[in-house]
Amino acid sequence: MSVFDRPTSAELLEAIIDFINDEIKSDSHPANKKFKFQIVLNVLNIVKREVETGKAINEKFTELGSKLIGENGFAIDKLSQKIRDKEFNHEDKDLIDFLYDLTEEKIKIDNPKYKL
Repeated sequence: MSVFDRPTSAELLEAIIDFINDEIKSDSHPANKKFKFQIVLNVLNIVKREVETGKAINEKFTELGSKLIGENGFAIDKLSQKIRDKEFNHEDKDLIDFLYDLTEEKIKIDNPKYKL
């Protein structure tokens, strides 16, 4: 349930993505302009994927991170500080698994074609 009316953020992004994709395919723009459109298209697709899945990923890793560091209110900054303060061994399996899984989820948003 959302208090916002349609079109949703994802639907608006999809409409813009479709428009830019059509512009890239048209013959009405020079190559350098198509390249710039492609960059914008890539950015919009990242934003769309984050809108669609970012909240669930954030909730999942906030919970997992809280368990990992043994505190409520997990933040990457806290984990980074604990690593700098040597409260975690860089070879700790739980830490490595957490960071690997988080990185994998981030890559799915940033560049889903890239496979780990």
